[in-house]
Amino acid sequence: MDQGVLRRPSRDVARLVPKEPFGADVRALSPFALDQHSVEQSDLICAGLEELSRHLRRLEEDFMLQRFGRVEARCRSVVRLADQLGLGRLEQVAADVVYCLDGPDEIALSATFARLIRLMEQALDHAAGQLTAF
Repeated sequence: MDQGVLRRPSRDVARLVPKEPFGADVRALSPFALDQHSVEQSDLICAGLEELSRHLRRLEEDFMLQRFGRVEARCRSVVRLADQLGLGRLEQVAADVVYCLDGPDEIALSATFARLIRLMEQALDHAAGQLTAF
C-alpha cells in the first residue's frame, strides 16, 4: 500500500427521497372525482391551479434570491388558493412557512419551504395527469 494515499472504507450511501403521502385533498382535484354539481366549478379549479403554478415558479426564485417579503406575500396567496381548492395540507404548510419567516431558525424555514414546494408540485402533477387522461 502506498503510504501517501489514504483509503477510506467504502460504505453505501443512502439516498433520501422525501415524499408526501397522497391525501384525500389532492385526490379531490381529479376530474374523475367530480360529481355533476362540481363539474360546473371546474373552470374555477383550473384557474386556481394555474395561479398555484405561477406562484410555485416564482416562490422558488424569490426564496433563492432571499426576497422573503415576496415569499411571505406569495405564501399568503397560496393559503387562500389552497383553501379555495380544498387542499388543507397545502394550506397548513404555506401558513407554516409564513410562521417560519418570522423566526430565526433558517433550517426550519428551509425544511418547511421544501415541503411546501413538494406539496404544490404533487397537487399540480396529480391534477395535470388526470386532465391529460381526457
